[in-house]
Order: sequence, then structure tokens, then C-alpha cells
Amino acid sequence: MKKLFFIALVLNFLLSGCAIFSPLQKAQLVPVFHLIETARYNEAKGAVEELISSEESARWPRTWYARGLLSQKAYREGMSKNDKKLFELYPDQLYVAFESYERADSLDKSSRLDKQLLPRYVLLANDFQKAGERHFSNREYAEALRAFEHALDITQRPQFGLKTDTNLVYNAALAAYEARKWEKAADYLARLHGYGYSPNVAHLLFNASLAKGDTIAGKNVLREGIEKYDDNETLVLLLADIHLLREEYASAVLVLDQAILRDSANFVYHNTKGLIYQRTEDFENAIDVFKVAIELAPNEHMTYLNLATCYYNIGVDIEESTRAMTNISLVLRERQKSSAAFEQAVHWLDQVYEKEPDDQQVLRRLHELYRMLRIYDKVLSLEQKIR
Repeated sequence: MKKLFFIALVLNFLLSGCAIFSPLQKAQLVPVFHLIETARYNEAKGAVEELISSEESARWPRTWYARGLLSQKAYREGMSKNDKKLFELYPDQLYVAFESYERADSLDKSSRLDKQLLPRYVLLANDFQKAGERHFSNREYAEALRAFEHALDITQRPQFGLKTDTNLVYNAALAAYEARKWEKAADYLARLHGYGYSPNVAHLLFNASLAKGDTIAGKNVLREGIEKYDDNETLVLLLADIHLLREEYASAVLVLDQAILRDSANFVYHNTKGLIYQRTEDFENAIDVFKVAIELAPNEHMTYLNLATCYYNIGVDIEESTRAMTNISLVLRERQKSSAAFEQAVHWLDQVYEKEPDDQQVLRRLHELYRMLRIYDKVLSLEQKIR
């Protein structure tokens, strides 16, 4: 008697809120729900599929609800027990549950199934999110995107009254990005960018815009991101870099100048600006900027080497210009200038050398510059340190 009473309670819960069953529906659906609740999933599957194959019972909302419930419960139990037979009762089992609930909802014109469907959809959204995370960690990005999008589809429905889950949108954006589905990635990232989600979103949206071939949109994203995120260093450097790639050197310097106005103590901005001047062979301006960078970060050895390189290049340029000169006094005067430039190069190199750096990249640059300046004792000394 106790067992029968328990079954009656279960069935009463499952069928509450529904239309009064016709004798035919009651006779065919009640046993199916009992099979589901007692975890006899294979038997339940056979019974449900038989109902779906019938033209009449396939029109019953509860038939599809039963199929969705079966798919979802078997999936959840299978995942908890790591039982493949349960979570692969159907191919794409979570999606079978989703499509079944959707079919049930579309057939339920009187909305009598709403109370049963709503909590099932909530659980399903959680299942899809977990599946998406699992696929993403396995680098199955297209499948991760599919799962995250189904979770979003459910949670954004007005009947749930939920605020947008920006973390879920971010997961979908990352999955689309990694799957190289640039349009979708850009759409999700643009939503997050509008919310001011994070500087990384602006970075990814910039990359997605470039992947779509829209450089103008990419630049605009970076400008907006720089404003939103208080001159985020990464975004500033990206915007400067995109100008550099297009040989828009003045624009790149302008980006850095604007950033320096707001954060004058940022060594990276000054150093990057110096590198741009060096690249365009504007060595005098590069020297001025590198000296400021050294004051801000005296332990950044590469800046000293960049400064020494500028002086070396000035010396070389002066010496080359004297080759066409016929006035000896003018040649001597110019060579004094080149000697002074080379001396300055040595001065800045020696400052690094005396610090006894162990960074191999720094040591190689030192070795190269000393060799070009023909300071062979230090060349030999450095050769013993270079691996």
C-alpha cells in the first residue's frame, strides 16, 4: 500500500496543472511517467517513441513533455554516474530534451504546461552551460558555442524575468571567437562592449573586427575602450600598433601623446613613442623620448640600448654624408660630430655593461653594438657570457 501511495503522489505531482486527461491519454501517458520516475529509461523511450509515431498521440503536448523529461532526467543521471548509456540514450540528448519541450509548448495552446516547463527549462539552461564549458575545455569550440547559445536562448526569454547573464554571453563570445565564427563573435562581444564588461572584450572585439576585414570598426572599438577603461595600456598600444602597421606614424605618435597626457609616468608609452621615432629615423626626437623613459624606468636595459643605437645611427649618417664632401675642414668638423655621437653611444652602452646584465637578448645587443663600434675587449668579454 505504501508503494502504491508513493506512486500516486509522484503521478499527482507530474500531472498537476494539466488538462483533464481523456481516458485514452491517461491510459497511455501515466505508465510512461511512471517508467521515467522509476528510472526505467529504455522502456520509457520505447513507449514515448511509440506515442510519437502515432498521429493522434503526437498531437498531445504531454507526449512531447514526457520525451523531454525522459531525455533530461536520463542525461542528468548519466552525467552524475558517468554512465554513457544514460546520457547517450538519444543522440544529442540535451537538444532532444530542448526540442521536445519546445514542441510541447507550441502544442499547449492553453498554457497549462507552463508550471511544469519553466523549472525544466531552468535546469536545461544549467545543463547546456555545463556542456558548453566541457566542450570548451576540450577545444570543441563549435559545440561549446551551440550549447552556450541554447542556454542563452532559454535564459533570455521574458517569462523567466532574468537579467542578462553577461558571463554566459562572454562564454558564447569566446566559443565563437575560438571557432573563428567572426560575425557571431563580434555580435556577442559588441553586446558586452556596450555593457563595459572588460578591457579584454574590447581587445577581442578589435581582433574580430580585423578578422572580418573592418579596420575602421576595430579602431573605433579601441578608441571607445580607451575611454571606457581609463586609458588601458593594452588598448592604447594596440591602437598605436594598428596605425604603425598602416604606416600612419603621426597618428601612432598622437595616440601615445594623448595617453601620456593622462598618464605621464607610464614608461611603456614613452619607450614605444621612442621606438616609432627610431623606426622613422627621427633619431633626435627618439633620443629625447628615450631619455625620459630611462628616468622613469632606470632598470629597463633595452631602452639604454635603443638610445645607444640612435646615437650610433646618427654617427653613421654623418660619416656617410662626408663621403661626398670636398671641403676638408667641413669634413673634419662633421667627423667631430660623428665621433661625439659614437662616444654617446658608448656612454649609454657602458651603463648597461656595468650593470652586468644576464638577459641573453640584452647581451647580444650589447655585443653587436660594441662590435660595430670596434670596442673589441668588451666584445670578447661578452662572448664568454652569451650562450
